[in-house]
Amino acid sequence: MSETENHRFNILVCVDGSDESMRALRYAVRIGSGTDADLTMLYVRPIDQGLRTGGLQISVARENILDWGLDLPGMNVLKQSRNELIASEFLSEDWEEEFIHTDVRGDPLGDNSIVYHSEDGRSICLKLMVSPSVLRGVLDECESGDYDITIIPTSNHSAERSGLGFIEPSVPDTVAIEYDGTVLVARSLEQSHGHLVCVTNDEESIKAARRDAEIAARCACPIYLFSVAQDDSEVEEAETAIAQAKAEIEAKGILTSGEKVVIGDPVESIVKEGREYSVIVLAPSRRAVGWRRFFTMGVPYKVLERASNSVMIAREPR
Repeated sequence: MSETENHRFNILVCVDGSDESMRALRYAVRIGSGTDADLTMLYVRPIDQGLRTGGLQISVARENILDWGLDLPGMNVLKQSRNELIASEFLSEDWEEEFIHTDVRGDPLGDNSIVYHSEDGRSICLKLMVSPSVLRGVLDECESGDYDITIIPTSNHSAERSGLGFIEPSVPDTVAIEYDGTVLVARSLEQSHGHLVCVTNDEESIKAARRDAEIAARCACPIYLFSVAQDDSEVEEAETAIAQAKAEIEAKGILTSGEKVVIGDPVESIVKEGREYSVIVLAPSRRAVGWRRFFTMGVPYKVLERASNSVMIAREPR
Protein backbone atom coordinates (compact mmCIF):
# COMPACT_ATOMS: atom_id res chain seq x y z
CA MET A 1 0.00 0.00 0.00
CA SER A 2 1.33 3.46 -0.83
CA GLU A 3 0.07 6.74 0.47
CA THR A 4 -1.79 8.74 -2.14
CA GLU A 5 -3.72 11.93 -2.08
CA ASN A 6 -6.92 10.00 -1.38
CA HIS A 7 -5.44 7.62 1.16
CA ARG A 8 -6.97 7.81 4.63
CA PHE A 9 -4.51 7.11 7.43
CA ASN A 10 -5.64 3.92 9.19
CA ILE A 11 -4.95 3.28 12.89
CA LEU A 12 -5.54 0.08 14.87
CA VAL A 13 -5.58 0.21 18.68
CA CYS A 14 -5.84 -3.02 20.64
CA VAL A 15 -7.74 -2.51 23.89
CA ASP A 16 -8.18 -4.73 26.93
CA GLY A 17 -9.50 -2.42 29.64
CA SER A 18 -6.11 -1.71 31.22
CA ASP A 19 -5.00 1.82 32.00
CA GLU A 20 -2.27 1.41 29.40
CA SER A 21 -4.76 0.61 26.66
CA MET A 22 -6.62 3.83 27.42
CA ARG A 23 -3.35 5.78 27.22
CA ALA A 24 -2.67 4.08 23.89
CA LEU A 25 -6.11 5.11 22.67
CA ARG A 26 -5.50 8.72 23.66
CA TYR A 27 -2.21 8.66 21.74
CA ALA A 28 -4.06 7.31 18.69
CA VAL A 29 -6.51 10.19 18.98
CA ARG A 30 -3.60 12.62 19.01
CA ILE A 31 -2.19 11.02 15.84
CA GLY A 32 -5.58 11.11 14.13
CA SER A 33 -7.01 14.43 15.30
CA GLY A 34 -7.38 17.05 12.61
CA THR A 35 -6.32 14.61 9.88
CA ASP A 36 -7.90 12.13 7.51
CA ALA A 37 -7.45 9.24 9.98
CA ASP A 38 -9.77 6.28 10.46
CA LEU A 39 -9.60 4.36 13.74
CA THR A 40 -10.36 0.77 14.73
CA MET A 41 -10.46 -0.39 18.35
CA LEU A 42 -10.08 -4.14 18.74
CA TYR A 43 -10.94 -6.40 21.65
CA VAL A 44 -10.14 -10.08 21.11
CA ARG A 45 -12.23 -12.64 22.99
CA PRO A 46 -10.98 -16.24 23.15
CA ILE A 47 -13.47 -18.43 21.29
CA ASP A 48 -16.57 -19.53 23.25
CA GLN A 49 -15.06 -18.59 26.62
CA GLY A 50 -16.87 -16.45 29.14
CA LEU A 51 -19.83 -15.99 26.80
CA ARG A 52 -23.14 -15.55 28.62
CA THR A 53 -26.27 -14.35 26.83
CA GLY A 54 -28.55 -15.00 29.77
CA GLY A 55 -30.85 -17.20 27.68
CA LEU A 56 -31.49 -14.47 25.13
CA GLN A 57 -31.92 -15.39 21.50
CA ILE A 58 -28.79 -14.51 19.59
CA SER A 59 -30.71 -12.04 17.40
CA VAL A 60 -31.84 -10.19 20.53
CA ALA A 61 -28.32 -10.31 21.91
CA ARG A 62 -27.04 -8.63 18.77
CA GLU A 63 -29.64 -5.88 19.09
CA ASN A 64 -28.49 -5.32 22.65
CA ILE A 65 -24.91 -4.95 21.44
CA LEU A 66 -26.05 -1.93 19.47
CA ASP A 67 -27.64 -0.50 22.62
CA TRP A 68 -24.59 -1.45 24.74
CA GLY A 69 -27.00 -3.32 26.97
CA LEU A 70 -25.47 -6.81 27.00
CA ASP A 71 -22.69 -7.70 29.41
CA LEU A 72 -20.52 -9.70 27.03
CA PRO A 73 -16.77 -10.04 27.59
CA GLY A 74 -15.17 -7.07 25.93
CA MET A 75 -18.31 -4.96 25.46
CA ASN A 76 -17.63 -2.94 28.59
CA VAL A 77 -14.08 -2.30 27.35
CA LEU A 78 -15.30 -1.13 23.94
CA LYS A 79 -17.94 1.03 25.60
CA GLN A 80 -15.24 2.60 27.78
CA SER A 81 -13.19 3.23 24.62
CA ARG A 82 -16.15 4.80 22.83
CA ASN A 83 -16.82 7.09 25.78
CA GLU A 84 -13.17 8.16 25.75
CA LEU A 85 -13.50 9.13 22.08
CA ILE A 86 -16.68 11.08 22.71
CA ALA A 87 -15.07 12.90 25.65
CA SER A 88 -12.11 13.86 23.44
CA GLU A 89 -14.52 14.99 20.68
CA PHE A 90 -12.86 12.59 18.24
CA LEU A 91 -16.26 10.87 17.88
CA SER A 92 -19.62 12.61 17.83
CA GLU A 93 -22.80 10.88 18.97
CA ASP A 94 -24.60 12.03 15.81
CA TRP A 95 -22.38 9.98 13.48
CA GLU A 96 -24.20 7.34 11.45
CA GLU A 97 -24.05 3.91 13.09
CA GLU A 98 -23.64 0.57 11.28
CA PHE A 99 -23.66 -2.94 12.77
CA ILE A 100 -21.62 -5.71 11.11
CA HIS A 101 -21.78 -9.39 12.10
CA THR A 102 -19.68 -12.34 10.94
CA ASP A 103 -20.44 -15.92 11.95
CA VAL A 104 -17.60 -17.79 13.63
CA ARG A 105 -17.67 -21.56 13.80
CA GLY A 106 -17.77 -22.83 17.37
CA ASP A 107 -18.93 -19.56 18.91
CA PRO A 108 -22.60 -18.60 19.26
CA LEU A 109 -22.16 -14.85 18.88
CA GLY A 110 -19.29 -14.56 16.38
CA ASP A 111 -17.49 -11.35 15.42
CA ASN A 112 -19.39 -8.10 15.87
CA SER A 113 -18.49 -4.54 14.98
CA ILE A 114 -20.13 -1.18 15.42
CA VAL A 115 -18.89 1.28 12.81
CA TYR A 116 -19.49 5.03 13.03
CA HIS A 117 -19.39 7.12 9.86
CA SER A 118 -18.98 10.90 9.75
CA GLU A 119 -20.37 13.17 7.06
CA ASP A 120 -16.83 13.89 5.80
CA GLY A 121 -16.10 10.20 5.20
CA ARG A 122 -14.18 9.26 8.35
CA SER A 123 -14.97 6.03 10.17
CA ILE A 124 -14.43 4.65 13.67
CA CYS A 125 -14.87 0.93 14.26
CA LEU A 126 -15.35 -0.84 17.59
CA LYS A 127 -14.67 -4.52 16.95
CA LEU A 128 -15.34 -7.49 19.22
CA MET A 129 -13.42 -10.38 17.63
CA VAL A 130 -13.50 -14.06 18.45
CA SER A 131 -10.21 -15.94 18.03
CA PRO A 132 -8.38 -19.00 19.38
CA SER A 133 -6.03 -16.58 21.15
CA VAL A 134 -5.50 -12.85 21.62
CA LEU A 135 -2.24 -13.04 19.66
CA ARG A 136 -3.85 -14.83 16.72
CA GLY A 137 -6.72 -12.36 16.64
CA VAL A 138 -4.44 -9.32 16.66
CA LEU A 139 -2.24 -10.72 13.89
CA ASP A 140 -5.27 -11.65 11.78
CA GLU A 141 -6.71 -8.14 12.14
CA CYS A 142 -3.36 -6.53 11.31
CA GLU A 143 -3.07 -8.52 8.10
CA SER A 144 -6.67 -8.04 6.98
CA GLY A 145 -6.92 -4.35 7.89
CA ASP A 146 -3.75 -3.08 6.20
CA TYR A 147 -3.16 -0.51 8.95
CA ASP A 148 -0.66 2.35 8.79
CA ILE A 149 0.11 1.88 12.48
CA THR A 150 -0.92 -0.71 15.06
CA ILE A 151 -0.77 0.35 18.72
CA ILE A 152 -0.68 -2.44 21.31
CA PRO A 153 -0.49 -1.81 25.07
CA THR A 154 1.77 -3.68 27.44
CA SER A 155 2.14 -3.18 31.16
CA ASN A 156 5.05 -3.24 33.59
CA HIS A 157 2.62 -3.88 36.44
CA SER A 158 1.91 -7.52 37.23
CA ALA A 159 -1.37 -6.58 38.93
CA GLU A 160 -2.85 -5.75 35.54
CA ARG A 161 -1.84 -9.06 33.93
CA SER A 162 -5.05 -11.04 34.24
CA GLY A 163 -8.54 -11.38 32.85
CA LEU A 164 -10.28 -12.62 29.73
CA GLY A 165 -8.97 -10.89 26.63
CA PHE A 166 -6.08 -9.27 28.47
CA ILE A 167 -3.08 -8.62 26.23
CA GLU A 168 -0.22 -10.58 27.75
CA PRO A 169 3.22 -8.90 27.64
CA SER A 170 4.49 -11.38 25.03
CA VAL A 171 1.78 -10.43 22.52
CA PRO A 172 2.98 -6.92 21.52
CA ASP A 173 6.58 -8.08 21.05
CA THR A 174 5.49 -11.02 18.90
CA VAL A 175 3.28 -8.80 16.74
CA ALA A 176 6.14 -6.32 16.32
CA ILE A 177 8.34 -9.18 15.11
CA GLU A 178 5.87 -11.04 12.89
CA TYR A 179 3.68 -8.33 11.38
CA ASP A 180 5.14 -6.59 8.34
CA GLY A 181 3.86 -3.16 9.34
CA THR A 182 4.54 -0.38 11.83
CA VAL A 183 3.84 -1.44 15.43
CA LEU A 184 3.94 0.79 18.51
CA VAL A 185 4.30 -1.18 21.74
CA ALA A 186 2.75 1.23 24.24
CA ARG A 187 4.24 1.11 27.72
CA SER A 188 3.84 4.01 30.17
CA LEU A 189 3.05 6.07 27.10
CA GLU A 190 3.29 9.81 27.64
CA GLN A 191 2.38 12.26 24.92
CA SER A 192 4.67 15.25 25.25
CA HIS A 193 8.29 14.05 25.14
CA GLY A 194 8.90 13.40 21.45
CA HIS A 195 10.25 10.48 19.42
CA LEU A 196 13.84 9.23 19.71
CA VAL A 197 14.58 7.87 16.24
CA CYS A 198 17.56 5.49 16.23
CA VAL A 199 19.40 5.36 12.91
CA THR A 200 22.33 3.75 11.14
CA ASN A 201 23.42 4.09 7.52
CA ASP A 202 21.37 0.98 6.74
CA GLU A 203 18.64 1.55 4.14
CA GLU A 204 15.92 0.04 6.33
CA SER A 205 16.90 2.33 9.17
CA ILE A 206 16.58 5.43 6.98
CA LYS A 207 13.19 4.20 5.74
CA ALA A 208 12.05 3.71 9.35
CA ALA A 209 13.14 7.24 10.25
CA ARG A 210 11.23 8.62 7.29
CA ARG A 211 8.14 6.61 8.23
CA ASP A 212 8.18 7.75 11.84
CA ALA A 213 8.58 11.36 10.74
CA GLU A 214 5.32 11.10 8.82
CA ILE A 215 3.56 9.68 11.90
CA ALA A 216 5.16 12.15 14.33
CA ALA A 217 4.16 15.06 12.11
CA ARG A 218 0.53 14.00 12.45
CA CYS A 219 0.63 14.41 16.23
CA ALA A 220 3.03 17.39 16.29
CA CYS A 221 5.60 15.24 18.12
CA PRO A 222 9.21 16.50 17.98
CA ILE A 223 11.75 14.17 16.34
CA TYR A 224 15.24 13.58 17.76
CA LEU A 225 17.79 11.58 15.76
CA PHE A 226 20.12 9.25 17.65
CA SER A 227 22.92 6.92 16.58
CA VAL A 228 25.30 4.65 18.47
CA ALA A 229 28.90 3.98 17.45
CA GLN A 230 30.50 1.03 19.19
CA ASP A 231 33.97 2.62 19.06
CA ASP A 232 35.75 5.74 17.80
CA SER A 233 36.19 4.31 14.32
CA GLU A 234 32.40 4.24 13.81
CA VAL A 235 31.61 7.80 14.90
CA GLU A 236 31.93 9.29 11.44
CA GLU A 237 29.63 6.67 9.98
CA ALA A 238 27.08 7.31 12.74
CA GLU A 239 27.19 11.03 11.99
CA THR A 240 26.69 10.29 8.30
CA ALA A 241 23.64 8.16 9.13
CA ILE A 242 22.08 11.00 11.10
CA ALA A 243 22.80 13.48 8.32
CA GLN A 244 21.20 11.17 5.76
CA ALA A 245 18.10 10.57 7.89
CA LYS A 246 17.77 14.30 8.56
CA ALA A 247 17.97 15.09 4.84
CA GLU A 248 15.32 12.45 4.02
CA ILE A 249 12.98 13.78 6.69
CA GLU A 250 13.43 17.45 5.84
CA ALA A 251 12.85 16.66 2.16
CA LYS A 252 9.28 15.92 3.23
CA GLY A 253 8.97 19.34 4.82
CA ILE A 254 9.33 17.99 8.36
CA LEU A 255 11.87 19.48 10.75
CA THR A 256 13.93 17.55 13.29
CA SER A 257 14.51 18.89 16.80
CA GLY A 258 17.95 17.52 17.61
CA GLU A 259 20.69 14.99 16.83
CA LYS A 260 23.07 13.00 19.01
CA VAL A 261 25.82 10.39 18.56
CA VAL A 262 27.18 8.34 21.46
CA ILE A 263 29.79 5.60 21.78
CA GLY A 264 28.74 2.43 23.57
CA ASP A 265 26.64 -0.71 23.52
CA PRO A 266 23.63 -0.15 21.19
CA VAL A 267 20.98 -1.72 23.42
CA GLU A 268 22.17 -0.13 26.67
CA SER A 269 22.66 3.25 25.01
CA ILE A 270 19.23 3.28 23.36
CA VAL A 271 17.39 2.14 26.49
CA LYS A 272 19.17 4.75 28.63
CA GLU A 273 18.72 7.65 26.21
CA GLY A 274 15.16 6.60 25.36
CA ARG A 275 13.87 7.04 28.92
CA GLU A 276 13.50 10.76 28.31
CA TYR A 277 11.20 10.34 25.29
CA SER A 278 7.63 9.26 24.65
CA VAL A 279 8.65 6.69 22.03
CA ILE A 280 11.85 4.94 20.99
CA VAL A 281 11.79 4.29 17.23
CA LEU A 282 13.77 1.52 15.52
CA ALA A 283 13.89 -0.29 12.20
CA PRO A 284 13.30 -4.06 12.22
CA SER A 285 16.27 -6.40 12.45
CA ARG A 286 17.70 -7.78 9.25
CA ARG A 287 20.79 -9.63 8.08
CA ALA A 288 23.73 -7.32 7.47
CA VAL A 289 27.49 -7.05 7.73
CA GLY A 290 30.06 -4.66 9.17
CA TRP A 291 28.81 -1.71 11.19
CA ARG A 292 25.24 -2.64 10.29
CA ARG A 293 25.42 -5.30 13.01
CA PHE A 294 23.70 -2.53 15.03
CA PHE A 295 20.46 -4.20 14.01
CA THR A 296 21.60 -7.75 13.28
CA MET A 297 21.80 -9.26 16.74
CA GLY A 298 18.19 -8.50 17.55
CA VAL A 299 18.89 -5.00 18.88
CA PRO A 300 15.31 -3.70 18.30
CA TYR A 301 13.80 -6.66 20.11
CA LYS A 302 16.28 -6.51 22.98
CA VAL A 303 15.25 -2.87 23.33
CA LEU A 304 11.61 -3.98 23.32
CA GLU A 305 12.36 -6.35 26.19
CA ARG A 306 14.45 -3.95 28.27
CA ALA A 307 12.96 -0.51 27.70
CA SER A 308 10.70 0.88 30.40
CA ASN A 309 8.82 3.07 27.93
CA SER A 310 7.17 2.74 24.53
CA VAL A 311 8.97 1.33 21.48
CA MET A 312 7.96 1.57 17.83
CA ILE A 313 9.20 -0.79 15.12
CA ALA A 314 8.67 1.37 12.04
CA ARG A 315 8.28 0.01 8.52
CA GLU A 316 7.29 1.81 5.35
CA PRO A 317 3.89 0.78 3.91
CA ARG A 318 3.91 -2.19 1.58
